[in-house]
Amino acid sequence: MRPLKDVRIFFALWPDDEVRHRIAENLRLFNLDSNKSRLVTNANLHMTLHFVGNASFAEMNCLNLQARLTEAKPFSLTLDCSGYFKKPQVLWFGCHTMPEALYDLQRQLGEHLKVCAYTPESRPYSPHVTVARKIFETPETVPIKPISWQVDRFVLVKSISISGGVRYEVVESYALGC
Repeated sequence: MRPLKDVRIFFALWPDDEVRHRIAENLRLFNLDSNKSRLVTNANLHMTLHFVGNASFAEMNCLNLQARLTEAKPFSLTLDCSGYFKKPQVLWFGCHTMPEALYDLQRQLGEHLKVCAYTPESRPYSPHVTVARKIFETPETVPIKPISWQVDRFVLVKSISISGGVRYEVVESYALGC
């Protein structure tokens, strides 16, 4: 019998309620057909640092312990642009200028996670917040109102399958600057 892979997990930046609200306000600027596209629920909005995928509880424990070793300082970023990834058919919000501190956090975390046999993606890190899925046509370019986001922590999240999609649940939170 093969070991069970118990949870689907990822590490991410997790916006506070104010940032989530401002993202939702900006999303209304786009005329998306809700019958064709799927808006990401406010509770699921995040910026992925590392997607792990399926992991056993033992693997998740190792990743959790290694993530605690990450030493990064709090930083701020501004979501001020939108874009479209054609292949996964998603609309996203991102930053014209991404803070170097975000890249440092993502790199450092990835190095720590390697101890647990995690292999970071080989493609360059492309930080963004997915706001809508199943967008079959490239949406109109709409300027968004800048959203200031003070980042003082990152989280370990598990994905739970529910009727009609997924729900994300924070498993652990890691403060920056401690």
